[in-house]
Order: sequence, then structure tokens, then C-alpha cells
Amino acid sequence: MLVFPQLATGASALYPVTRRNLTRTVVNALADGSTVVVGDPDAGMRAWELRASGLTLVEWTAIDTLFQSASGRFGAFTFLDPFGNLLLRSEEFGDPVWDNSPLIQLTPGIGDPLGTMQATQVVNAGSAAGVVAQTLAVPGNLRYTLSVWAKTTGVSNVTLSATTTGGSATRIIALTSEWSRVFLNVELGLNTESVVFGVVLNVGAIVDLFGMQAEAQPGASDYKKTGGSGGLYAQARFAEDELTVTAKGTDVFDAVIKIVAS
Repeated sequence: MLVFPQLATGASALYPVTRRNLTRTVVNALADGSTVVVGDPDAGMRAWELRASGLTLVEWTAIDTLFQSASGRFGAFTFLDPFGNLLLRSEEFGDPVWDNSPLIQLTPGIGDPLGTMQATQVVNAGSAAGVVAQTLAVPGNLRYTLSVWAKTTGVSNVTLSATTTGGSATRIIALTSEWSRVFLNVELGLNTESVVFGVVLNVGAIVDLFGMQAEAQPGASDYKKTGGSGGLYAQARFAEDELTVTAKGTDVFDAVIKIVAS
């Protein structure tokens, strides 16, 4: 699994980072001189420019190794957007992208902490712990942060969880009747190719949830709502056939790295 590496700090990139959306419009010139203009949604691209200043030799070598393994622009790799929420349908816990336990009951349309009605009441009606979770094709040896808003009308707790083959990270959160955004720092350190992110509810638990987010960095940023696409790009490529690096010292390197993904 080729993946763009994290820095030693666990961050996905050094700032400043520029992200652009690239679109294409098809213009058809007719015989009478008029034109028909149509957007081409299948040609959309997203592009990033990472100005990586002050890289260590280890960090630069990891990027260069990926570049060589991908054969420059030729090969695809997985890129985790530094701006993005990796999860899909971050407010739609009943969508098929979520791998919920069979007896988890969902009631959408609950008031949320942002003043709208996008939260969901979650009830575990089963006889064992139940989950609201999503599986992502991301490596288990990177650092992540899982976050979600949660509250309860009773005395229920919620457990934030990130699980991969051979290991897991969990955190039990005692909830109140007020919304709070709760976090789990994830550092599994395992060479696997998928991670399950979500929450675990005890038997009979009644919890309101809103805006779950997974990020490839050691801390949570502002919440980003997602729909059918998120911050996980499995077919990213380098935008150029060569990388240019400037050595500022024996262990200090500067580079500008350009990446594109459909």
C-alpha cells in the first residue's frame, strides 16, 4: 500500500498548503453561431501544493522513496488530505457506508450543537455492546484523531474507538445532557491496510451524536461535514515527473511537492 507519509510530528503536511479544485467546461459551437456550455463533472480534479520547509533527512527520504516507488506521475498512491475529514457521510449515520451493529436504532433530525437539526439519536437495543463505525482503507501505522459531538438524556457513556488487525485504541467518555465534542488520539503503530473508526455504546445506551470526523494528524481541527466524498484519495498522483529539493543543512531540506487526485 503506497501512502504519502506523515512527518515525524504526525502531521500530514507543513503549512502553508494550497488546495485547488480544478473543473472542466465543454463548449459546443453550433452552426448558427450559438454555443452550448456544459459542465463536465467527471473531469474534476483536486490539486495540492505542499511547501515543505525544514524537513529532516528521514522525512525527505520517505517522500522521495514514495516518488520512486510510484515512478513519478505514473503510479497512484493514497493521499490523506491535510484539510479533510476522512469519513464519508459524517452526519448520516444510517447511510450504508456506516458499519453499524444490527440492533443499533437511529432517529435522525435531532437538534445539533450548530443550531440545525442534523444530529441523530442512537439507541443500543441489543444484548451486547453495539457500534456506529466506518471502515477506511488507510494504514494502521499513521497517527489519527477521531472526534464527534455527543450528549445523553440519561447516564450513558460512549466509547470512542479505532481498531485494526492486531490492535485498537479506545477512550471512554462520560456524557452529560449538554453537547460536547470528544476526542480520541490514535497511534496504533501497526502495518495494516484498514482502520475502523467509530463509537461503541453499552447495552441500553441512549446517545445523541453529530458530526463524526477522522483526521490524519495528532489533533482535531474544525469540523468538516462530508457527503459522498471525504479526505481519503486512493488514486492520488504526483503532478510532476521530478522533485526538486534544496539542502539547507545536514538535516534540513526544503521542497515543493505537487499532488493531484480525481
